[in-house]
Amino acid sequence: MRRPFNRALHATLSGWLVGMLAMGPAAAQQQHVPLRLMPRTLPSATGPRVTVVAIPVDASLEGEALALAHWAEQAVARSGRLELVRLADALDPQGASARQAKAVEGNAAFKEGAKAYDELDTVKALQSFDKAVKAYEQSDLSRAFPLLSRARVMKAATQVANGENKAAELEMRGVLAVDPRATFNPNFFPPEEVAFVENERKAQLDGAEATLSVRTQPAAAQVFVDGTYRGVSPLSLTGLTRADHYVTLVAPGYTVTEGRAREGESSFTLPKLPVQQRYAALVERIAKSPDEEDRDKALQELGALADVQQVLALVVRGGPGNAPLTVTGLRMDVADGHNQAYALGQVPRGDAMATGSEALLTGLVAQDAARVDGKPVKHFAGGGSVSRRTAGYVLLATGVALLAGGIYFGLEASSKADAFKTAPQGSTRAEDLKSTGKTYALVADIGVLAGLLSAGAGSYLAFYKKGGGSSSLQPPREHAVRARRAGP
Repeated sequence: MRRPFNRALHATLSGWLVGMLAMGPAAAQQQHVPLRLMPRTLPSATGPRVTVVAIPVDASLEGEALALAHWAEQAVARSGRLELVRLADALDPQGASARQAKAVEGNAAFKEGAKAYDELDTVKALQSFDKAVKAYEQSDLSRAFPLLSRARVMKAATQVANGENKAAELEMRGVLAVDPRATFNPNFFPPEEVAFVENERKAQLDGAEATLSVRTQPAAAQVFVDGTYRGVSPLSLTGLTRADHYVTLVAPGYTVTEGRAREGESSFTLPKLPVQQRYAALVERIAKSPDEEDRDKALQELGALADVQQVLALVVRGGPGNAPLTVTGLRMDVADGHNQAYALGQVPRGDAMATGSEALLTGLVAQDAARVDGKPVKHFAGGGSVSRRTAGYVLLATGVALLAGGIYFGLEASSKADAFKTAPQGSTRAEDLKSTGKTYALVADIGVLAGLLSAGAGSYLAFYKKGGGSSSLQPPREHAVRARRAGP
């Protein structure tokens, strides 16, 4: 039963009525936050379902690989032609569905609250907005945090409408502590509360000096604080407000984990998913064969495990110190292994990774490469990859050099033999010619034999194709053209 309004409250509400009816709370707040959660996990007409995996060839690069995977996911989401399915969700469909259901529940409760608020039933509105807050807190806050913040703002607005000013100010202070840039629409807050918000906002921003350290076990994870991606654990953050912050941790093979953390050190344990062991085995196979055919087979198995149509894979190698990462990127059709895109490039580490990787990642999602003669194009060592060809060319050149050296020393050995025949037998000169000639002959034999072996191995690596594309023999120039067509 609706509680009757007292006169003061009715007078206040009537002063706001025109603005509320014209705009409505959903419209006023929704101009900043869309209801739809992105990236979506259900099929749509936007394009094939794609998941992103980044594989460090060296285990010490696990954190760099996780960070690069995040920026690659952003590139997929921005493309507008591919549907991102986050790998952590793809490997945990039940958990992802439960988190999405909570977000949907929060949306429905917020809609109910908006309707009740427009109808001046602020008691029901407060109950609905509070329900929305609790539902959003159980969803995936790496995506739904703006919706949570919006619901808390409207909860405070309803408390103001009910005359619960102290409770409203506590709620507003709580919102600003984790979201200092939250919007408080003056259609729902009287001037004195708007002034309170701005004073509190300034105080929170001026006092944002807290430090928070986040550690995870048994694996590293992407860290989102109050809905914003901040890096990979272990992670130390500075410049935070002194409040309980929402922390979301994401790592493929583990349950998406959420909690609250204040300044200081916070440690989280990531629960393993049933598929974690199988996922780890596939990643290990790829790391052991980063340029071989088994890499592609393992990626196809991973795509099937994640139930997606394409896999965007990033094989990450590191240089010494802070040298840029060397990244092999390919976007593969799970059905037949065709590389829709392929690229090699270098990516800076640390804070520069976001912008420094943009060209490489955008190229991998911008367009699809055509098949050649109806057959899939692949880029692994058995299919004439750059690393295999390069090694082949080096061995081939080394073989030619050894053959040339062998021939040279063979001619020198022959010259020494001719000179030995004309030298007085038993003389020192004759003995020197004999010894030197034998040495030259031995070097010539070794050079010719090693040259033939090196040249043969180089030719095999550079030109012979074990499988994958169209033919078993593929000239390097033709393959380079294919790589460019498949790349950015």
